[in-house]
Amino acid sequence: MADRRNIVMVASECAPLVKTGGLADVVGALPAALKELGHDVIVVLPKYAALKLTHAPVEPVITPMGVWMGDVLEWCAVYRTFLKGDIPVYLVESKKYFDRSGLYHDAAYNDYLDNPRRFAFFTRAALQLCRDLPFKPDIVHLHDWQTALGAAYL
Repeated sequence: MADRRNIVMVASECAPLVKTGGLADVVGALPAALKELGHDVIVVLPKYAALKLTHAPVEPVITPMGVWMGDVLEWCAVYRTFLKGDIPVYLVESKKYFDRSGLYHDAAYNDYLDNPRRFAFFTRAALQLCRDLPFKPDIVHLHDWQTALGAAYL
């Protein structure tokens, strides 16, 4: 296929791994549709405490990985699992940012006050991951507000 593309999907949710709404459904289905068209697709998600990781094995890929946040180097680890159809899903683990009871808010529905930094970190980590993997994306698909800063970072 002459117009085959490498596509990275950077998102905060992906069914069936983690879902609060329609975003997870889109990110869970779109990679397989793009793969059917001949594209190479990977998905990058935060490794939340609430992830459902029972459908495929999870293996470490990069531990540790440094992510520059301004003039501070923060550390995370990256794991890989797969969606149905052998779509690789890379999980960015940061206990500081993602080892919480909820994705965006606590049990009382109070947004986490550090959400802007959490998702800025996640987005920068996803872009750093693309540099560290042998996967060089032609298209970086940023899903929703959580990853919107990726456009400015690029």
